[in-house]
Amino acid sequence: MASEITTYGTLSNIAGICSIYGVKCYPCAYLSAQFPADGANEINALIAVANQNYPTTVGLVVGSEAILQGYNAQTLISNINYVRMMTHTNFPVGTREIPSNLLNNPEVVSNSDFVMADIYAYWAQISISNAATWTIQQWQALTNAFPGKRVLIGEANWPTGGTNTMFNNPAIVPSVANQAIFLSQLVSMANSNHIEYFIFSERDELWKVQEGVGTVEQHWGLTDTNNVKKQSLVDFLSANFSMNILSTSANHLTMAVQTFEGDAYSLIGKTNFFGNWQNSLFTFTGASGTNQTIITVTNAPNQNSGFYEAMQDF
Repeated sequence: MASEITTYGTLSNIAGICSIYGVKCYPCAYLSAQFPADGANEINALIAVANQNYPTTVGLVVGSEAILQGYNAQTLISNINYVRMMTHTNFPVGTREIPSNLLNNPEVVSNSDFVMADIYAYWAQISISNAATWTIQQWQALTNAFPGKRVLIGEANWPTGGTNTMFNNPAIVPSVANQAIFLSQLVSMANSNHIEYFIFSERDELWKVQEGVGTVEQHWGLTDTNNVKKQSLVDFLSANFSMNILSTSANHLTMAVQTFEGDAYSLIGKTNFFGNWQNSLFTFTGASGTNQTIITVTNAPNQNSGFYEAMQDF
């Protein structure tokens, strides 16, 4: 489903798994002022991952909201430079923070090859009708403040449920419907502006109960804890998937299918409109560098269907 991911720690082989499946990866060393020894282990693990030289490792993230959690900015810079030195500048090295901490610590940005900004309209109490627009505006403010610096949206999404005692606003409600709205609008805007972004997160995390806030932190996933796709994700994929006929002839049909780069798809068919879909005619991968893939169906015996549907494989 995803063409690239970022992690929240390096004490696993996620980067290696990404290499097997052709998924771009930004492995991250998690740093916390409360647990400096764990941070040292994370830094060493990140360096070890980088030195594996996986072709799908595209950047190294030193710290995930480390300053927000009390980490010293100068120590963070030292760690960024240390990782860069120990990996022989094979990969760009950056960090992930909330926008205000990046703006208030420009020396961190200047010492990073890139920065990831965690931008949450929900926590900023922005109504769902303007949430995606506001998110893009926050990204734009950072690119304006740091011209020439590569800025990615490191985290963004809208929660689907849970309680929140911090505020009670009818325009800021966790729901599946609102997540679907946010996904549709943000992805469209990000793609139109060529912004690299990451959606937080892949699945719900029921272990997260924030004291004094409630249970909303548990419900930011695109899937539930059983890896079942939420209706918000299903609706988003359905609304943002299409095929256009490019040309036809006596023996073949060429179509442009809206796809996500590197994702797997199947083309299925049937002989009449009211019939059942047959088994997959063939599989294909979303083309690189574009949001559509051109496929051709030949009028061979096993492809003489007449009606076709392309579907994403999960």
